[in-house]
Amino acid sequence: MAVRQSERIANEPVATDYTWQERSSCRGVDPELFFPTNDEEAIPGKAICGACPVRLACLAFAIERNERFGIWGGLTERERARQPASARERIVREASAAA
Repeated sequence: MAVRQSERIANEPVATDYTWQERSSCRGVDPELFFPTNDEEAIPGKAICGACPVRLACLAFAIERNERFGIWGGLTERERARQPASARERIVREASAAA
């Protein structure tokens, strides 16, 4: 039986190295900024992500864990959900290679 791409992401081992979080631009910022209720409220949080040196690792973290809430790696939950499986796989693969 063939495994769908979305199932492969869910079945891959999740990284256990969280040291990237120490270099995040959002470290020490009010977490509420990253849990907006609409697209307009997301602008300040996404701006912080835009200059973050670990944005890709953060986004991969959210994808690997199927994070359903908040801004991670510069994308809201709706934006992450709209990413095709091939894009999610590429993000996780690139983050792993960069680590």
